[in-house]
Amino acid sequence: MEKLELYTYILEFRGGTYSTQVYAENLSISIEKWLEKLIEEKNEIKYLGNTTIINLKSQIKNKQESPTSLKGLKNIWYFRLNFKQGVFSVNIIKTSTV
Repeated sequence: MEKLELYTYILEFRGGTYSTQVYAENLSISIEKWLEKLIEEKNEIKYLGNTTIINLKSQIKNKQESPTSLKGLKNIWYFRLNFKQGVFSVNIIKTSTV
């Protein structure tokens, strides 16, 4: 069994900034877990509706945009997803290994 790592997600969407953390074996799995948590917390995110979630799932599933590691930094990634309803700007930080 792989060690779990703590990933911190910072999302900017339509003027709001939202943070959450997930435990996962690696970055790819953390994105899936983040999406699950985002759906659970959707009522806390202003303007996040079912249509945006459907589009978000589709873009992540189809890997239309993959996280890019930030030059000169370790364990920090960024990705951006565009929707009719707005733009998701997401920073991911591998915070620790459990």
